[in-house]
Amino acid sequence: MEAISLFVQPKPLLSDTIERVVAEGALKGRPIRLNPGDYLFREGDDMRDTFYLTRGLVRLYSDTPDGYTKTVFFHKAGTLIGFQGFRPEVDRKPSILNAKATTKVEAYALDAESFGDYLKAHGEVCYAMAQYLFEMMALQTREAVNASIYPVLQRFSALLLTLAREFNSAQAPAIVPFSNEELAEMLGVHVNSITNSVVALRNADCVERQRGALVITDFRKLKSIAENLIASS
Repeated sequence: MEAISLFVQPKPLLSDTIERVVAEGALKGRPIRLNPGDYLFREGDDMRDTFYLTRGLVRLYSDTPDGYTKTVFFHKAGTLIGFQGFRPEVDRKPSILNAKATTKVEAYALDAESFGDYLKAHGEVCYAMAQYLFEMMALQTREAVNASIYPVLQRFSALLLTLAREFNSAQAPAIVPFSNEELAEMLGVHVNSITNSVVALRNADCVERQRGALVITDFRKLKSIAENLIASS
């Protein structure tokens, strides 16, 4: 299966332009600092800003009707989050998602109307913005398809490989600094499903659980398990 697509990737032209025009004062950005666990915004907030992250990691997630949460995206430095302000006033709705800092976060709050005016006047940057939004939509579509087709163990194995790559841990032992509960929220499944998957991977001698983190001890075996699941699915 494809890698789990939870991490939004920056577009260099868009990121470089925003940082430059904010520094020059051509686009006003209100500085924001968050500690881990702080909310950038919550479900139900009336959002009038778009946020540009310069440091850290923000988890965008939804609460499910059965009492769980599902991670929609992780946003990292160089990405944008919050686009309700671009909708016409008559169609504008409160946020349906929560955005919470996973690490220490630094960001700029950009007035959506002013940012929209800048995009209208700069076609190349506007096109980069359109590409960025389309890629986010494509990531979410792929994850929805994966969730409907592949079993939890297979998706969980792919998630661990994705997290290791995003945290620049390409060799074993690689620490994935999340609890079973947090990993369950990323896939939108019950924590028991993740616990069972961890047990299966431990029995296969490719992961270990240590002090609130999961440690990948054998990348080759982890990849092999995913490939074998693909062959049998």
